[in-house]
Amino acid sequence: MSAGWRFSRDDSAWAPVEAEAAAPATPLTRPLRLATLNCLHDLKDADLLQHDVRYAAICDELRALDADVIGLNEVTRTLLERLLAQPWVRAHYTASAVPEDCRCAHLSAVGGTTFGNLLLSRLAPTSVAYLEQPGDGRHAHVIELHLAPAQGGAPLHVAVCSAHLTSCPWLMESRRKLQLAAISSALAAATPALDVCVTMGDLNFHREAESASIPDGWVEVPAVVALGPTWHFARNAMLPHYLPLRNLYNGLGLGTQLGWPSPMRLDRVLVRGMARLDGAAAKARLFADQPIHERARGRTPLPQVGPELREAHRALPWEEYLHPSDHFGIFVELPFRPS
Repeated sequence: MSAGWRFSRDDSAWAPVEAEAAAPATPLTRPLRLATLNCLHDLKDADLLQHDVRYAAICDELRALDADVIGLNEVTRTLLERLLAQPWVRAHYTASAVPEDCRCAHLSAVGGTTFGNLLLSRLAPTSVAYLEQPGDGRHAHVIELHLAPAQGGAPLHVAVCSAHLTSCPWLMESRRKLQLAAISSALAAATPALDVCVTMGDLNFHREAESASIPDGWVEVPAVVALGPTWHFARNAMLPHYLPLRNLYNGLGLGTQLGWPSPMRLDRVLVRGMARLDGAAAKARLFADQPIHERARGRTPLPQVGPELREAHRALPWEEYLHPSDHFGIFVELPFRPS
């Protein structure tokens, strides 16, 4: 079993790390820092979405976080290779997938024709696993960590999962529920028994009613809930340029009342084993939530419908609307309780 890949300066290549069932616990002197971001794939709309510019901004945002574990969605081979070439990634992080190893050939982020998940961990994983999601063939990535928190008590076995559930409102709600149940069941059955499990990523809950799909025993981190939407038409100036003029989120151009409301909490952080965490003391913030170029800062985003949208749709230079992604990222700090 793999424990991921770390960059070898001697070989100038990413080398596999073998899993250790009895690996010593890694000291953790601060709250566990997690970050998740849907990066928006680069498989189309190159002129509109300026993928090189966005990916450079995403890499800068991620480096500045100093996160222990980073979970990314919609990672293409292009973005994967770019991330693995970053000096800060090579110096400090273990990757859950690399293009050169045949053990990763089945993963969507490696194949080159679609997109998938990726985990980067500053803390040395004891294992890396992939859970196939029912219905779409994508794999959630899971790392296990053996941690010794500074608060004392017995070391903890912690799993962190990066998941991206199937999109599309209405029709795919039952599939998302099935996918989340499959991931949760697999983590619950993990051996050795896990003290804390975290599933984070774009769960694509288009309605708050979909929160009922969260399996028993799992809860959302209150500080993350308080952040509000991570997909926000009125705050992300790129959305009215990126989406078609008529789309599900603006009521097919007839009005928002016929579609889904723009602000949605598509990205979530779910925890099983919250009793081992001090949930009330957890802190969270959004990242990658600002325009890339200063010309777009302070500019009012286009409306969802109407003549202004029709006239300016895809007509402005990227400097006036481009964001790192169509999603905002979530950064959360999870403090542990003494056992």
